[in-house]
Amino acid sequence: MPGLSDTCGICGKNYLFSLPRCGFCHKAVCATCVVRVGGSVFCGKACGHTFFYGADEDVDETAAGEEEDE
Repeated sequence: MPGLSDTCGICGKNYLFSLPRCGFCHKAVCATCVVRVGGSVFCGKACGHTFFYGADEDVDETAAGEEEDE
């Protein structure tokens, strides 16, 4: 019987407990890597945007706290 452990699909760290899953692609996501959109858990901005708005529009993948080089 498998234990209640999980590996984050983004950073690859192992945890001794079950992690929440991305609402779109179902990857396990730790609290450090999680992106919340509309109160739901996602592995990145692209999954959150696609889940709510569809895949037709482009998504800016830069994190909210990062500045872009000009």
